[in-house]
Amino acid sequence: MSDTTIDPQTIHNALRSIPAAKFVLTCTHDQYSDGIITYWVQQCSTVPPMVVVAIKKGQAIEPMLRDARAFALCMVNDNDRRVQRLFGSEHTLDDDPFLLIPTLSAVTGMPILKNALMWFDCTLEGHLSPDADCRLYLGKIVAPYVQDPKPTLTGGTSNVSTDLPEHRTVLPNNSVQVTAKFTTYLHPPYQPSDQTGLICD
Repeated sequence: MSDTTIDPQTIHNALRSIPAAKFVLTCTHDQYSDGIITYWVQQCSTVPPMVVVAIKKGQAIEPMLRDARAFALCMVNDNDRRVQRLFGSEHTLDDDPFLLIPTLSAVTGMPILKNALMWFDCTLEGHLSPDADCRLYLGKIVAPYVQDPKPTLTGGTSNVSTDLPEHRTVLPNNSVQVTAKFTTYLHPPYQPSDQTGLICD
């Protein structure tokens, strides 16, 4: 029988072709606030709109996420050195990185970076802990914003329409009012499914 073992480097190279962007996952609870960088963010539902974000297990932010039941995802420029310095290394909960960078808040009250190219304010709907080095957090989007009609993606390609009119968005709690061009991703039409999916909490 021939050896069908696949070189792990081949798998790694294939995974790198999946489009990705640099996000800061943020959360606040009680007197503590924290944020970490992740590239592992994907849409996982249309109705309701949801995303899944993966982070390395053992991060200091994880108990905060589960207690706050909410988080924000802020897409940032991959070359932003200040973001990398504040959120790209391990730190304790006593080190509040948001003291050194302007923020705003939306529906959930989670800190949102003002210089974000795009952000999602989310309620935490559940988390999964596979036999791997990461944990998955499922978020339902309660408020979105897109500043740049041309998001910077790493790897892969994106079919994006950028010739869009300006819109003014007022969030449900009237805490944020912005004007921006919104990005439309040209996905195939949504087809509802009668299949029942696995519900994880």
